[in-house]
Parts: sequence; structure tokens; C-alpha cells
Amino acid sequence: MKGKLFFLTAVMFLSIVPSTAYAEQKCAEEGFASIFNGKDLTGWDCDERYWSVENGAIVGQSTKENPLKHNTFCIWQPGEPENFILKLKFRISNGNSGVQYRSEVVGKWKVAGCQAEIDNKLGDVGEMYGEKTRKHLLPRCGEFAVLNEAGEKIIKGKVADEEWLEKGEYYKPGQWNEYTIAARGNHIIQFINGFGTAELIDGDKNRQHRGVLALQMHGGGSMKVEFRDIKLKELDNKYGDAEVLFNGEDLEGWKYSGDNQKDVWSVRDGAIYDAGSPWGYIRTEKQFTNFILHLQYRHLSRGNGGVLMRINEADEPSPDSSKVVWPMAIEAQGAYGNVGDIIAMGEFPMKTAKERRTNRRTRKLYESNEREIGQWNAYEITLDGEDLEIRVNRLLQNRASECSEVNGAIGLQSEGGKMEFRNIVLTPIEK
Repeated sequence: MKGKLFFLTAVMFLSIVPSTAYAEQKCAEEGFASIFNGKDLTGWDCDERYWSVENGAIVGQSTKENPLKHNTFCIWQPGEPENFILKLKFRISNGNSGVQYRSEVVGKWKVAGCQAEIDNKLGDVGEMYGEKTRKHLLPRCGEFAVLNEAGEKIIKGKVADEEWLEKGEYYKPGQWNEYTIAARGNHIIQFINGFGTAELIDGDKNRQHRGVLALQMHGGGSMKVEFRDIKLKELDNKYGDAEVLFNGEDLEGWKYSGDNQKDVWSVRDGAIYDAGSPWGYIRTEKQFTNFILHLQYRHLSRGNGGVLMRINEADEPSPDSSKVVWPMAIEAQGAYGNVGDIIAMGEFPMKTAKERRTNRRTRKLYESNEREIGQWNAYEITLDGEDLEIRVNRLLQNRASECSEVNGAIGLQSEGGKMEFRNIVLTPIEK
């Protein structure tokens, strides 16, 4: 069947790229603009008794001689972003701080709204907090939550396990760490050093759709916090309301590619479990065209799998149960060590980099940035018209153009590797 020989050999290829490429690319991705010049506070409004610039960083500091009684903020003046990705590095030696976004100014150097928490306490740093509004209604560190129209919080799952958070693998106290905040429509995700820490679908009818960016100093004892490399990518797309494709309890809304898949797929501990064999896939009953698909996955064994998009052929179970009939679709590769590769299943029309393409497979841009077997990773796939981008743990690993813009289902592929998937969220891109 078309495409089969290629998939049987897909796991044989690995991209070989210097290890420095990851660090270099994180700052080089197009579309980001620096909003701090590294020299002075131009463009920022703050109480300069507490805020200054030292060694290329915005510094907030209070002392016994210069105490801070109430929270104060260093506010970026040029705009009020709605949909954006914000990246910055921070270091805190003591005290409490945060990064405000989609917030409103409520007084002189005072704001209210969403905050990405900064603290040296593991399990707190990384949470989403409501400054002066909604407070702990937003997800704590490790939570994936939904706020309904009435503003009530519903926990949908985990983005990180408590035991893992306590080990502190995602955050290095007293050192420079990188925050990434992705806000698109009503879907918000926070990352520290590429690890997801809090995720929200904000359906609250009173939510802020846009607002100021600001840096916080918390009132109280002496403290010092530093910020540098502050980069903003504003997004022009309009987004529909995010949809959770997997309810965390069962496979409602999903369809098997054949009867032989019924024992392959199951749900355990809030995740879809893929036994890996026999080969096949499950797909959504709904179809989608333009979207951002964000999910977490982890390998439980070495082997193959994948995420399918724009499935535009009917399922065709093979009369020979030892063979698999793959649909025409785009595959974001799921083989361990090769996640980020693109597969043109069934010769799906698209254009990729010739130098990285072998038959229907296009190797990822950089060496694998996946985590060890058993650890969760973030997979993000954007299909915007004819353009495709694939990110693994926030690293842009692949792209394609001239993709056939057709309506199709989302699928998860079983092809030999034991895997789990959770927090499967699709945010429509409206045209």
C-alpha cells in the first residue's frame, strides 16, 4: 500500500547536528522583537527607586534601607498584546516576583491580571496567578485547568507531576531560567526552560482578552530579581475557542481505523495509552483545517508512533490483519529520537527542504531534544493555510509549505512503540 515501505524504514534515520544548535536557535526564531534594549528603561514605566538596569538586565531590588511596602510593577508602555509569545530570562535571589500579561493598569505602577509566578520555591515558580483578580482560580504549578463561562475552575489534568516538580528538574534556583508564555485566543500555556508548568483554557466571560505586560516586585522583605533577553512575538491570527479533544476519561469522540485497534488503545491515569501493536490509528470524529494542536506525549518504550493531521481518506481496514492501510495525511513523526520529522503519508502534497528530505520523510532541523523515556514532552503542530510548523518542547524542529489545505481528522498512530498522550488541545485559526 502507498507509503508503507517508507514507514517501515523511517526509524533508521537520525539528524546529526551540533549540540549548540538548540541554544542558538531558541533566540534566532523569526518574528521575535526585543522589547528591552539592555541599556536603560526606555519604553518601561516604573518607580526608579526600585528599578534600574545593570549588566544588561532590568533589576528590581528592595533593601532594609529602601524597603518596599506594596507590590510595584515595571510596565511596558508601547502596547497591549492580545495573542503573542513572550520569552525572557529571569533570576531571583530572594523574595517573590512575576511576569504580568493581559493585565490592566489599576493605579500608579499597579496592575491586575494574569501573572506567571516567579519564586525560588519549587512547585510555586511556574504557576499562573491572578494578581488582584481571580487569584488561585488560575492553574497552580503542574495543573491543566479550564475556567467555564461563570469563571469556575475545572481541573482537566496535569502538565507536570508533583513528584517531578519537587525534584526541581524544570527550574534552577538562583540561576538564569527562561520563561515562555504562549497566549493564543483563550488558550494559555506557561513554560520554564521548555517544561510546561501551567495550562489554561480561559472561558471566563469576564476574562481580559488583551492587556499590558509588566514585571513585578513583591512588597515585603528585601528582595532582588533580574530580567534580560525580553523578546515578544505578536501574532496576527484570529483564534477560535480552544477545544479539548480528549476528555481524560474515555475515547469519546475518537474512532478506530479498524477492529484490530480496539485492544491497542485505552485510557489510564488521564492519558491515552497506545500499546504499539498491531499497527493502526485512532482519529477524531470531527474534522479540522487550520489550527494549533498542542499535546503532551511520552514514550514508554523505544519504537514508532505519530500524530496525523488533515486525514482526508476514508479508513480502509486491510483484509489482511498483518498489513496496515495508512490514510493520506500529514504525519508529525512519533518515533523515539525522530520526533519532529515530517512524513507525507500517501504522498500528501507539500513542499519541504530538499536537503533534509528522503522520499516522503523530511528530517527535523536539529538533533533530538526529546526527554528520556518515561518523561513527558510537549508537541505543538501549527497548520495555518498551506504552512506547517512543528515544535518539540518549544523548539521549532520543522516546517513545510504548500500543504494541501483540506479538511481532515486528527489521528494518533500505533506503530510499534508504547506511548501515552494527554492534554490534547486544538485551537482553531480563523480565516
